[in-house]
Amino acid sequence: MGITGTDVSKEAASITLLDDNFTSIVAAVEEGRIVFANIKKYLTYLLSSNVGEILLMAGAALAGLPLPLTAVQILYVNLATDGLPALALAVDPPEPDLMHRKPRNPRAGIFTRPLLVLLLTGGVWSAVVNISLFAWLLSTGRQVEQAIAMTFVSLVLIQFFKAYNYRSDRLSVLQRPFANHWLNLAIAWELVLLGVIIYVPWFQAPFGTFSLGVADWFLVTALALTVVPVLEAVKWMERHEWFGELV
Repeated sequence: MGITGTDVSKEAASITLLDDNFTSIVAAVEEGRIVFANIKKYLTYLLSSNVGEILLMAGAALAGLPLPLTAVQILYVNLATDGLPALALAVDPPEPDLMHRKPRNPRAGIFTRPLLVLLLTGGVWSAVVNISLFAWLLSTGRQVEQAIAMTFVSLVLIQFFKAYNYRSDRLSVLQRPFANHWLNLAIAWELVLLGVIIYVPWFQAPFGTFSLGVADWFLVTALALTVVPVLEAVKWMERHEWFGELV
């Protein structure tokens, strides 16, 4: 006890309660779990996004296709699209069942097998969807510049959907999907920027975009949305411990 405890007991203790209140231990454990969980969300989102981008570029090159993204687009995705949502995930509200979970093994790392499966699934699916879209657009006679622009938009939208999915590595995205107001603001701002890049002529040339029509938006949005049921299926399997125990 920090107030009534003796100096000898304070020196020998592993924990000193400054307010002499045992409930402070519970609050400290909860705060620690929140910080640890948000670190996982932040890293899972960023690494999954990077995996998707790397596989997209490598897959297109191996398939003999032109590069599906320009250097400016890659830079924009890394700095803008990934940055703000990742920061918002770092301050995500705690999950409802956080204090009902078993204590985590202190020797266990952040990237457990279930988390790696979820991370890699999001990245691989993003790459598969975007490579397929790029190849299909080229096969239908679209100009390379138009195919690149639509692949860029599809990638950005998939990153947005993944940001909401990675708010939990086990709970469905349908449970309090918009509870993180910072994430909502980040996505809204990014959508505004995306609209500016696509429709303002002054930005179209440097970013390699063009004014998308309704059919184009419907196509890229529908394809990007497919990442949601895929990640939901992985979470369902993880809740049933297909890939090992969740921690």
